Amino acid sequence: MPSILYTVRTTCPTVQVRGRYLAWLSPNHVAQVLAGGATSVRIVLPDRISDPDRPELVERAIVETQYTFPSRKAFDTYVRVHAPALRADGLKHFPPESGLTYERQVAEIAAELG
Repeated sequence: MPSILYTVRTTCPTVQVRGRYLAWLSPNHVAQVLAGGATSVRIVLPDRISDPDRPELVERAIVETQYTFPSRKAFDTYVRVHAPALRADGLKHFPPESGLTYERQVAEIAAELG
């Protein structure tokens, strides 16, 4: 049974907002996802976008949070039982007018090397 990689890509309007988001994210939020069934978490800060043709993107700051779940069943349980309250808490701290946007991706892990 393959493990599941659940990635939440959060785009913050500024690096200052990203700092506030990171302070909220860890340790409390990620600890709750781990308690909800994830077996590991990785927080990744991709390089800032520097596209001279799209200056509106230069100041945005991105956070990718990658959670590993041991199985699709464990992930589905997390989504059904734990995710609604955790997402509501995130919206309480960062409502739509805060400028954060989220993209979520679910993938099966085919192999882990190294």
